[in-house]
Amino acid sequence: MRSFLKNNKMRNKAIKYISVVLLGASLTACERVIDLDLPDGSGFPYVDAWITDQPRVQTIKLLKATEYMSQTAPEAIGDAQITVTDVTAGKSYPFTFQNGAYNYDATSTPIGVVGHTYKLNINWNGEQFEATDELKRSSIIDSLTSEFKKADGEDKEGYYVKLYAHDPTGGIDFTWIRTYRNGELNYHVGEMLSADGAFGNGDDNLSDGFAFIPPFRDGVTSGEKPYEKGDVVEVLFRSMSKPSYDFMQQVQAQLTNDGLFGKVLTNVPANVVNQQSTSKTKIYGWFGTVAEVSASKKVE
Repeated sequence: MRSFLKNNKMRNKAIKYISVVLLGASLTACERVIDLDLPDGSGFPYVDAWITDQPRVQTIKLLKATEYMSQTAPEAIGDAQITVTDVTAGKSYPFTFQNGAYNYDATSTPIGVVGHTYKLNINWNGEQFEATDELKRSSIIDSLTSEFKKADGEDKEGYYVKLYAHDPTGGIDFTWIRTYRNGELNYHVGEMLSADGAFGNGDDNLSDGFAFIPPFRDGVTSGEKPYEKGDVVEVLFRSMSKPSYDFMQQVQAQLTNDGLFGKVLTNVPANVVNQQSTSKTKIYGWFGTVAEVSASKKVE
């Protein structure tokens, strides 16, 4: 799955060569560049594992991170034993390594069930690693509409799609919103995170049961590259537990962390825990479960 993890790729290891620019505040405004020769860091393992309630092949990736400046893809770790267990139903699903990832064919019977708790178990290098998550219900997509607009300021001429959705009543619902254009992820619009159809951490639950606010409604179209006639637009909702939502918020903050006031990069927490408490071996990344609903519209 192309997730935020894939875009981020956990690239926070030592870099072999970096240029550090020292800006002097003196009258001469001198600048000095120093090249630091740092040793290569050893690649560390991370997991990319999102289990859905959809009837399709479920995939878990266990990879070894590459050097920050490396042009090569992360190396797949193929000597682990991976199992997902439905703790609520008492069923286990063994994943088989093939073509660089661990897979389970759930096309006939989906693994994910709303309300069930799931546990990931990884046996690797003689050590056991576990993570758990609960599969939550999804928010509701009502409709997608499209309207042709002339150029207006920075917004270009084209078709603008709007998303109409609402939050189910009772409880706090966290949603990961992705937009696709003709079957491909639309990188011109951001992936959005919602708590009860609004922004925030969902701690106050003030917007329970209401329609999604306008930033989400308008956020599936980019003014720099609006849609064209004949485009097929799909909006995907992925439900999340509160821990998964918090994780995704931190990932999003790291991916958009730049500019003059950008914060110092930090490691995003993982939920995969080594069951050998005295071991120093870690697996980074996240195991999450999501319920998916989607709606699509052909622009005409």
